[in-house]
Amino acid sequence: MKRLLFMSFLALLLLSSVNGFAGERFMISVSGNYLLPSDTNFKDIYEKGLFYPELKAGFKVFKGLYLWAGYGFFSATGTTPVLKLEAKSSQKFLSGGAGYMIDIFKKFDFKVEVGLFHVSYTEESMGDKLSDFAIGYRIDGGMIFNLARIFFVEISLGYLTASDTIENFSIKLGGFRTGIGLGIKF
Repeated sequence: MKRLLFMSFLALLLLSSVNGFAGERFMISVSGNYLLPSDTNFKDIYEKGLFYPELKAGFKVFKGLYLWAGYGFFSATGTTPVLKLEAKSSQKFLSGGAGYMIDIFKKFDFKVEVGLFHVSYTEESMGDKLSDFAIGYRIDGGMIFNLARIFFVEISLGYLTASDTIENFSIKLGGFRTGIGLGIKF
């Protein structure tokens, strides 16, 4: 049920962007992000921080207000703490929400975004493979440096959070992230 609601929300978000607005209302960016996972067990098996790419698209609906959707992913390999066996994890992030952009100067904009965060994850360890998903939220803030009329560089900070329970064991997904990206407005 959660997945159906989330997918319906994203479909509505994407369909609302196809309504014929013109003139620098659409933004697309590609960013490289560094995630500090919030789950201590995950950090014990894998790394304290992970790199992941993300593709985001946004559509301005009114002055500084815009809708956005994004997709990011990562894979990691690690070693279980006690038995020293190989473990593999992959996560795919699908997000969407609303944002507000404020023009500070001609070359600088500040933005704040909030939205839903859907993470599907797969974990392989000790001969077992587990796949599931969870829904949470994310909040981001960033500074945009306009290089030219349509090109920009973005530096951002954010927090993604979701949780799930596996056999009465609670896990946390997401964490703090920072990123830098390139984008275009049209």
